[in-house]
Amino acid sequence: MKLFIRKNLLFIFTSIFLFSCASSSNVSSENLENSATNLVQNPSLPSDNIDYKNDVLNDEKTISLLFAGDIMAHSVNFNMKDYNKIWKDVKDVISAADLSFANLEAPVDSTKKAQNYPNFNMPISYVRACVESGFDVFSLCNNHSNDQGKSGISETLTSLSKIRDEQLINDNLIYFSGLKVKETESFTYNIIHKNGFKIVFLPITEILNRPDSQEFINYVAPVKEKRNQFINFCKNLKQKEKCDLFILSVHANDTEYNREVTENQEKWYMQLLDCGIDIIWANHAHIIKDRKIVIDKNGAQKIIMYANGNTISGQRTNPNFTEKNVDLERDNTGDGLLYLVELKKSPNKIQIKKITPIFITTYINTAWEFVVKKLDDNFINYLKGVPRKNWADYMEKRKKLNEKITKDIIVWQ
Repeated sequence: MKLFIRKNLLFIFTSIFLFSCASSSNVSSENLENSATNLVQNPSLPSDNIDYKNDVLNDEKTISLLFAGDIMAHSVNFNMKDYNKIWKDVKDVISAADLSFANLEAPVDSTKKAQNYPNFNMPISYVRACVESGFDVFSLCNNHSNDQGKSGISETLTSLSKIRDEQLINDNLIYFSGLKVKETESFTYNIIHKNGFKIVFLPITEILNRPDSQEFINYVAPVKEKRNQFINFCKNLKQKEKCDLFILSVHANDTEYNREVTENQEKWYMQLLDCGIDIIWANHAHIIKDRKIVIDKNGAQKIIMYANGNTISGQRTNPNFTEKNVDLERDNTGDGLLYLVELKKSPNKIQIKKITPIFITTYINTAWEFVVKKLDDNFINYLKGVPRKNWADYMEKRKKLNEKITKDIIVWQ
């Protein structure tokens, strides 16, 4: 049985246990279907100043996790003078979450100039602006991780360590993993303690653009032998860390710009959930794909995000204003998804409190600056009032397209 839920919906699960790190209880799908989906338009976001007083009294804790997509840096992006302008209009959403996750789709080598496709290199100040907007957990492994070779991998770790140390002055903790200092290292991952939750964050990539230096990257070749080895690693890690949440970032061996989820990909992700992973956060397609909540026979809930698109990029430089059907490869790369997951933890269970899909878009302002905006009616009305009619009409089509084509799916096993 499946339940398909569209648009900006909020799922409230009031009696179902989540994730295998916590104990679970049986619950029928009939009861879930009757009580789980309270549909709320324009749900409010959690505040930075959440009052946990009641949670403490009830021995319950809450956490909000925001999952973005790929952070790219093409020439039009890194040629901007003020990178903070990119995030100005979505900073409230990003910084409101307790933890905000993003994939850095480039090396960050400060010894070299910034570079565009095909061999990316991202300025350290570009990443600082991401952190200052509220992002604090980064996957560093993807098909572009070794664009600058072994030295680029080393310099990326140096750059992120520098930013982390800078943020410590303000008691702001930054987490990153996916690259290795030594080739003999196993997979690198983070242990995050937040709001009474113990979280394992492990990023991997299944694809590399070049073979060199792969031993310094969390690389899992998409073949049976390597996948079985990785499953065993995850099982052992889960047992060792005894976490509340196991979050896996997958830079997927996936076709770019295609919304389809293949049968092989679906089977692989289900194997990963079965081995103890709770949230799969996949990317690489550069466009938005579906999301799925999987509820097993014991009532444990798992989340799969197949791709959250580009959070920022310069791939859509020439929006097709005249096209009635804007579901075009290049145009789709200009939109992304911020997926807000709020969880509630009591002594014997973890529940999904809310899930809120927040669509965003990269907008080219009159100064030819590529900035991120919420793709909502407020932004569309702003464009109508400026006026930028061509952009207003285009964004209205983009909004309808994303709400129609991408969806949240609840599946009972």
